Amino acid sequence: MADTALGAIQKARTGAGSWVVMGLCLAVWTLTNVDQSLFSYALPGILATFHLPLEAAGIVLAISFGCASALVVGAGLFADRYGRGLSLFLLLGASAVFVGLQGFAAGVVTLTLARALGFSLSGGLAPITNALAAETAPDRLRGIAGGVLQCGYPLGWLLASLVAAPLLREYGWRAACFAAFAVVPVAALGGLVFARRIDGAPKAAAAAPASAPRPRLRRLFEPALRRRSLACIAIYFLFGGAYAGSAFFFPTFFNQVRGYSPADAASLVGLSNGIAVIGYLAAAVAGEYWLRRRTVFALWSIGGAVALCGLLWFSGSRISDLCWFSATAGLFYGAMAVMPVLTAEIFDADIRATALAACASAPLSLGFAVFPLAVPLVVGRLGWREGLSLTAIPLLLVAAGAALVLPNRPSGLPVNEPA
Repeated sequence: MADTALGAIQKARTGAGSWVVMGLCLAVWTLTNVDQSLFSYALPGILATFHLPLEAAGIVLAISFGCASALVVGAGLFADRYGRGLSLFLLLGASAVFVGLQGFAAGVVTLTLARALGFSLSGGLAPITNALAAETAPDRLRGIAGGVLQCGYPLGWLLASLVAAPLLREYGWRAACFAAFAVVPVAALGGLVFARRIDGAPKAAAAAPASAPRPRLRRLFEPALRRRSLACIAIYFLFGGAYAGSAFFFPTFFNQVRGYSPADAASLVGLSNGIAVIGYLAAAVAGEYWLRRRTVFALWSIGGAVALCGLLWFSGSRISDLCWFSATAGLFYGAMAVMPVLTAEIFDADIRATALAACASAPLSLGFAVFPLAVPLVVGRLGWREGLSLTAIPLLLVAAGAALVLPNRPSGLPVNEPA
């Protein structure tokens, strides 16, 4: 009975409709990254308004990511049990509300609360969109679909910069946060029109939660899955630390070290992320047709570490900053174009969203929580170049090595075929 219901939902998501679902996932993931990157673009202004040191920004980020690491597991469990379409648009709209409320913050406490709730709800979209991408795409295009989905990261940063730069220049950081409210009606309309379609035929969708076995976190740590679960947790934690220890601080780095205005720093970071889409797509293609996904993740991570070194130590002009940061984003951040697909493939369908939440999004958010606290302390003692070199780069290299513990799964297999 459970298999029949699951199969009916799966059928409703395949064929021509699968591309509709994929397009919706990309749109949702891009929009939520637009919202979340607004905070980073606003950060120089926030520090100035509240007269805060860089370490305070790390505390705000750490609290928000720490909350997300717990709440994202609940989002995965909810999506597996009650429907991914419903969860998708509910989380998108709710997170946008709290991002917009950051603009009303009267002090650090209210700003931190709004940031924590906004990011926690947004983080819950990661396991849902990744599960849908893996389940809906044709077997030989799954890696491409997953890579395209991950382009929501750089596209979000790019689109946010186009919004944030003029608002920062003319009205300040609060106005940049208010822009997130525009996403709320989009999420409401999407939920009304598409949620049921994503979740499949109404009868099947209703039958699935009642008849399917309830997802259990403990299944992830039973002998058959324990090694891959722990490896995924390590990879995402380390990668999250490297990412959060660099990406969220780059607008401030370019402002304080390179001398850009907040608006110019936003423009540079946004344009670089737009160019970086090439790296994401290249990783997806390589993982699908030429190499195994775990190999691509390792190679891109190592290349990203080299590019980050170039940005920190060898860049001396705006054009050079643009080139090095584009390479950093395309390789370092683009390495994540293959990992969620591989993670989705190595766990069964009935616990897939739960696994993507508990073994991917939660440790990623935990890494986001820990290292924004550590990086400002190291930067304060040693300087920006030394601080980022001694934190982000080693984490990235260890994550690359940890990926080799995962099953070396060939591309193109059916999504539910064992690794």
